[in-house]
Order: sequence, then C-alpha cells, then structure tokens
Amino acid sequence: MRGVAALLPAAALAAALPAAAAGPGNDPIAWLQRAAASARQTTYAGTVVHMSGDRASTTRITHLFYGGAEHEKIEALDGDRREIVRHNDEMQCFFPDAKTVRIDRRVTARFFPSLVGGPVQVIAENYRVKLGGVERVLGRDCQWIHLDPKDALRFAQRLCAEVDSGLLLRAKTLGPRQQVLEHFTFTDLRMGPQVSRGELKSTFHAQSKDWRRDNESTAEARQVPTGWAVGEAPPGFRLVSEMQRKLPNRAKPVSHLVYSDGLATMSVFVEPLNSGQRADEAANEDGALSVFVRPMGEHLVTVLGEVPTAAVQQAGRSVSRQPAAR
Repeated sequence: MRGVAALLPAAALAAALPAAAAGPGNDPIAWLQRAAASARQTTYAGTVVHMSGDRASTTRITHLFYGGAEHEKIEALDGDRREIVRHNDEMQCFFPDAKTVRIDRRVTARFFPSLVGGPVQVIAENYRVKLGGVERVLGRDCQWIHLDPKDALRFAQRLCAEVDSGLLLRAKTLGPRQQVLEHFTFTDLRMGPQVSRGELKSTFHAQSKDWRRDNESTAEARQVPTGWAVGEAPPGFRLVSEMQRKLPNRAKPVSHLVYSDGLATMSVFVEPLNSGQRADEAANEDGALSVFVRPMGEHLVTVLGEVPTAAVQQAGRSVSRQPAAR
C-alpha cells in the first residue's frame, strides 16, 4: 500500500481512503461525551508528560478495550520504578525497588486521558462549554474544548480531542489569571491495531513471585456508609464513592468520601486523632492541587482535590456526623 500511495496524486489518494466517521460537528457537549467514551473504549499506547508547577513526570500508558472490558498498563518512567496493571477497576501495583505487589481497587477513574467523568449534562451545569480552535498534535487534527467555571470554586479546563477518535491528546488546567497550573500531553501515540495485547504484560510479573504481597488495601476497603457527610460541598459536586479503607501508616481504618463535578474531584478523609497528637488547621495549594487539614474534636479531616483552596476549605469545614438511621 505504501508503494501504491507514493504513485497516486493527492486527490486520488484521498478518494481511495475510507472516509472518517462523522464527528460531533459544532456541539461542544457532544465533543465532551465523545472524549469521555473514547478514553474508555479506544485502544491506544503512548508516552504522557505531566507538568505541574516546575515539576514534570513521564508515564507510558498502554490501554486496550476488548471483551467489553478495559485493560491497562501504566509505567512510571521517572523517579522510583512502579507499574500498574489494571482490569476494569481491579489493579495490581508493582513496586520493584521495595519488592512489593499491592492489590487494590481504583477509587476514581480520573487519569489522563480519562479526565471527563460525566455525565456531561452535569458538567455543563457548572461550566460554560464551547469549542476553541483546531490544532495539529503529533500529526493529528485536535479540537480544543474550553470549559470555564461559573463560580470561583473550580478551575478552567482546556481539553484537546483528536478529531477522528475523540481521544484527548492534551489537557490544561488554568488558574484565575489564565495561568497554566497543570498540563498533560502525549509525546507519542499509537492507536488501534498498532497496539497488541502482549504489551499489557507486566514487566515485573515473572520476578515478583517472591515479593511481599500487600492485599490489605483491598481487604479493608469496603463500600459502606461511613457515618460522615459534607454538608456544604461546592455546587455541582456529588458524592460518587464512600468507603472505609486501610491506608499505609494508619493503625485504624480511615473514612474516605469522594466528590466530583464530572471533571474535578475532591477526596475527604476522616480519621481518629492519635492520643497526644496535635493538629492545626492549615491549607496549601500546589499547582492545581489544594489540601486542607482541620482538627474536629477527636478526629482529623483532610480534603484534597483539583480545585481552588476555597473549595476544599468549604467542604472540610462542613464535615459532620450523619444522624443515625432509625
């Protein structure tokens, strides 16, 4: 085919190739919906660079969709060696430097390019959604989608979806002065039949037979009512997950509530204060991530999320016990 293509004039070659599937046209909501579906249902492999502030990290992602299920391998290429192999929400996390394998469940699906959690109609309630320009990324046409918040409790988002598939190739989080707080981009990408199932095999599976197995996080994570609630979550943020889970370096299970507006997420942790432990209220913002810590009687509340500081403070200060069911 390559030799024949070289002999055809451009017009004849275009006529000989199959037409691209019809896209969502000028409807920005349809583009969002397509981006959400593509991240789950497209087969792709590539290298992603993540920039936050003055820090950068590089990850290799291999994602296949077959048999109605997602299969994925994520490899960290910077810092400590680590690898995640995922089947839907079930994950094996390999830490070769510590010779440890951790079995875990995915709590939130938000990981580039799967940034749109939807439903998109809910997103549109809290963001003004419109289309930007078309840009060439890795030799592919990429449509920018602009999401500007309707309040000061979330950040603006810029998403660039590949025209043919809808897969996000770039994403930016913008601060109140339109400064880039966080940036994701593919630096290379293969799609469809260019990616094989063999690429999902763990690099460390064969040598991990004698490693320590850490199953506590799965065994102790239970999707149950925690008895805690956020009374004043920012508008549009809905409870999407609630559980008791065992976290590293914690003697007792921690209550974990996850809230999302379809794009940004906030995790709320409530844990007992250790005897003699002293904690002060504090807030910190690092790039697109904000953290708020607040002592509450015999408990400690920690809220972290991809939102402005005011949002985690509002959520953290409104945490309280739920009335017992009668």
